[in-house]
Amino acid sequence: MKRILSISPLLALILPLSAQGADTTAATSLEALTVTGTRVPTDLSRAPLIVDVIDRHDPTLSTASRVEDVLSQQPGLHVAGQGRRSGQTLSLRGFGRSGVLVRLDGVRQDISTGHIGNFFVDPALLREVQIARGALSSLYGSNAMGGVVSFETVDAADLLRPGENRGGRISVGGATASNELGGTLSLFGRRDTARGEVDGLLAIGRRESGDIRRAGGDEAPDDARLHSLLAKGGWEPSPTQRLFVSWQHYDEDATQPANPQQLGFDESNPLRDRSVISDNLQLGHRWQPTAATDVTSRLTLSRQEIDEPAANRTLERIGAQSDGYHVLDHGWLSQTLAFGVEVEQARQMPDGAANGFPRADIETQAFYLDNTLTVGHFLGDGGAGEFDLGLGARYDRYDAEGRESRSSTEDRVSPRVRLAWRPTESLMLYSGYAEAFRAPGLSELYASERHFAGFCPSPFFCFPDNFWVPNPDLQPETSRTHESGFSWQAGDWGLRASYFDTRADDFIDTTVDIMAGTTQATNVSRAQLWGFDARLEWRPSALPQLRAFAGLAEVSGKDRDSDAPLGQLTPLEGTLGADVAVPGHDLMLGWRARFAESFDKRDSDDTLPGYGLHDLQLAWQITPFLDTSMRLRNVADKVWYRPDGSLGDGRSLFATLNLQW
Repeated sequence: MKRILSISPLLALILPLSAQGADTTAATSLEALTVTGTRVPTDLSRAPLIVDVIDRHDPTLSTASRVEDVLSQQPGLHVAGQGRRSGQTLSLRGFGRSGVLVRLDGVRQDISTGHIGNFFVDPALLREVQIARGALSSLYGSNAMGGVVSFETVDAADLLRPGENRGGRISVGGATASNELGGTLSLFGRRDTARGEVDGLLAIGRRESGDIRRAGGDEAPDDARLHSLLAKGGWEPSPTQRLFVSWQHYDEDATQPANPQQLGFDESNPLRDRSVISDNLQLGHRWQPTAATDVTSRLTLSRQEIDEPAANRTLERIGAQSDGYHVLDHGWLSQTLAFGVEVEQARQMPDGAANGFPRADIETQAFYLDNTLTVGHFLGDGGAGEFDLGLGARYDRYDAEGRESRSSTEDRVSPRVRLAWRPTESLMLYSGYAEAFRAPGLSELYASERHFAGFCPSPFFCFPDNFWVPNPDLQPETSRTHESGFSWQAGDWGLRASYFDTRADDFIDTTVDIMAGTTQATNVSRAQLWGFDARLEWRPSALPQLRAFAGLAEVSGKDRDSDAPLGQLTPLEGTLGADVAVPGHDLMLGWRARFAESFDKRDSDDTLPGYGLHDLQLAWQITPFLDTSMRLRNVADKVWYRPDGSLGDGRSLFATLNLQW
């Protein structure tokens, strides 16, 4: 079902231009930022965890049309599915979609319904993506067992050049693997008034795509049209306060298999028209009286709707949250407090023959406090080194109620403690302990409709229809993680690494009894997950145009009772990369490589081969008003598989051309 859609005219326009010379800001260090996983501003070398950051100047993000395109080069992080936007889910540090928290502009994204993805975002609207690894429920609550992936959308300030007060930007781009062509129009500006500065941004995008070419030439049938919108505004009545409002809209209509995570379609997985609409609205206030204090509060409303023939699933979420930090200097002791409170109500609303998506709602209340104490002096200053002691905890309570089922009420305290020692400015050693949890989903608690129809394997015997059985007594998944690591800076070199060991209890699994005709979510497993992450970076002072880096990760896991493999495991895999700025041409050339050992396919005796993949990319500021980014993914079109056994992405050329005035 190939769409007649070509990006040849676009590539014909961009390819001749690229032969002449990316934005050198692609190699700019992103040290000073508010790090996901600490909730306070710090540089990555002082964060006691592994965090990766992708900003909009990197061709990995600036050319992406799907989340898979953005995150595919992250070691230890995998995107399930076959390239379709509605089938994307994440796995990290042994935890699948329910154990990795996804946030969009600070708002939780976690609709759960069958094989459909649990978040929807157009990468063209993003400013930055942060991936924080580790047990982070002490700050973020449920689902943050393997880590947190935060998507942040672009602001007017990100697009305005120095000295400018208004502007516009047209972006056109596409990808050959999906015959995709799309564009985004952005208008933005700011103005000083007698009552303070105001700013705003409006971005409207559209994409069309067809069948998706996977590694080796296999195709995933798809026919999709995506409309996206981002509207933002802000007012600063004083230098210490800012009021802001934003609306992020995502609307995709597609014809694709009923299970979009499978490659093809057949009688059991027929093609189906599917509409996915996601809206995230928020109104907020930021108070920053000094550089040492920041409090941001927001009211949020989100709605995700998945509409299919004869079935509709809607999740509405309304909430209020306030997060902040405060730094105190006591002379010999400094203290950094991170704090916050959240209240939220989520409601599922099925319609028609929606399966596994019961009518139910859940209310959540939470608050957290994290305190980091810093004391001591470096060895070179006559001290024993600088020490950080971090103590934090979060309290979560949820009240769930399903139609014609009794309510489920649970609460959970998620503590976290860590100790860091810096003998010098360039070296940090740390170790910590954290507990995390994942609350059961409403579908796991209250689903009661028919799961699938009965069938007759012979003329003399039939299996009955299979029905979901509610389980309001389902307990949350919990985990206890020990993690130790270090960060080291020496001249042109930087190295970060950590090792973790997680003991998880009460894994939620689905038990299907064919003979009894029942399906129920139950707590079944006790798991151990362990592994490591490492990052190396080299910026030679003798050759400032060059930046090289490497990443390494591995996740192993087993059932603590049977020793059988368990969890979303990751073979030993590494990434290599280098960026070179061409002097005098505002051109950045880049190379990326991904390698993995062979590994056992999940729930199978088959062994999947290892792989080595290579990508090429460039970013080029052609004129002050015109720039382009390009990326050739999987240059050799190697056949490779993700740890879940799904076929990886194939060779594809991504290209984006931006005109800004």
